[in-house]
This record gives sequence, structure tokens and C-alpha cells, in this order.
Amino acid sequence: MARFITVLSGKGGVGKTTSAINLGLALTKLGAEVIILDGNLSSPNLSIHLGSTYFPITIHDVMHKDEPIQNAIYHNEKSGLKIIPADISIDSMQLVDFPKLKSHLQDLHLHADYVIIDGSPGLGRETTQLINLSDSVLVITNPDNAAIVDAKRLIEFSKRLGKPIMGIVVTKFRDKKHNVSANNIEKYLELPILSKIPHDERFEKSLYLKKPYIELYPNRKAAKEYFNLARRIIDATLLNKKFLK
Repeated sequence: MARFITVLSGKGGVGKTTSAINLGLALTKLGAEVIILDGNLSSPNLSIHLGSTYFPITIHDVMHKDEPIQNAIYHNEKSGLKIIPADISIDSMQLVDFPKLKSHLQDLHLHADYVIIDGSPGLGRETTQLINLSDSVLVITNPDNAAIVDAKRLIEFSKRLGKPIMGIVVTKFRDKKHNVSANNIEKYLELPILSKIPHDERFEKSLYLKKPYIELYPNRKAAKEYFNLARRIIDATLLNKKFLK
């Protein structure tokens, strides 16, 4: 049975898609069968991060044309990842059907141990539906006040929907005077920080090269943090835990 983990953030620009990709690749390199699904259906960019923009069949075709979802699984040669891309055209915004998506997602149980869903930022309709489709939510934030307040709203929103929250990943983390400390983040969000991904300008280079950071810089601290997070998720799965502590 696949475990569906939706990666969400209270606002855009905090490293949500980057985290979904690098976590998915770390899980893959640790031996898990992983599929990353672009769940940001109105403004998708997963495939752009990985250097491809055209696919014969996307998740929108699965919803709109009842294409089998396995036909929308692609092997990204640059990264080794399996992905289900979304249609990046403006017309695709009219082709979202969440009930159909839910029924098709069941078929992924035959193809993966983990389905990492790169969700939409914020608290819109897509976020509500993706939370309901997932087994658990992983919240991405930065160590600044605006991002943390938005993360708090997302967490409260997820709790109202009754969905388990695995914990927090803080990206672009720096122990600087004007950043919120890890301890204060945990106190305010009332959830554990599972991983602190340090600020590294090499993330910009990885985006430019359209290759995952951990593939380019496997020995950097940020890469090791993603691998540690992946190990925690695997351990929690083996112990059948819904929350990571």
C-alpha cells in the first residue's frame, strides 16, 4: 500500500517543490518506490524544476479524459525520479476534477511505496482537496515571521480537516539575528521540526541546471538533512506511525 504524503506551505516561495523533489529522490535512493505527483493543478511547476514541460499524458488528462494514471507516470532521466506531471497550459485550469482524481489515485497503490504530492501553496480549494486525498501532511516553511504565521494557518486548517501532520521542515535556515529560532518556531507552531535545511546558494544553481540538489551536492549538509528526513519517514512507516516525533 502506498503512503500519500502531501507537501504543503502556507505561502509560495519557501521551497515546497524543491523539498518535494529532494525528499522524493532521497527516499528513492534509500530503496523505496516513489512517485512525485504535481498536485499544484492551477499553477504547476514540478516538471519545470526538472527540465521538462511537454508530456503526452498528464494528471489533467487522467481527470478529464479518464486516462489510466499509470500512463501518466514518467521516468525523469536527469534525476531518476518517477513523476506524474500536470499540464502547464492555462486551459488546464478548467480540467480539475477531484472526485475523479481520488478514484484514479487508488491505482498508484500498485506502483509505489510513497506518493509525494507537491501541493498548492496557501489555503485555497486545491489545498483542501489535496489534504483530504493524503494520508498525512508535511508542512514547509522558512524561518521568517510571515512564512511562520502562514504555516500556522495551514496547520490549523489541516487539523480542522482531521488530517495527521507529520511535522515541519524549515528551509533556508540560518542562525541569524533576524531569523526566528528553531525553538520558537516549534513553540509557535506546536509541532516538531523534523528537518532544518540550511540556506545554501547552491539551490539556485540546482534550479538553473534543473537537477535535484541532493544529486548535485550529496555531501552538503542540506542534502544530508533530506536523507535524514527520508529515513525518519521510512522508520515511521515501518512502525505504522502517523506522526513523526
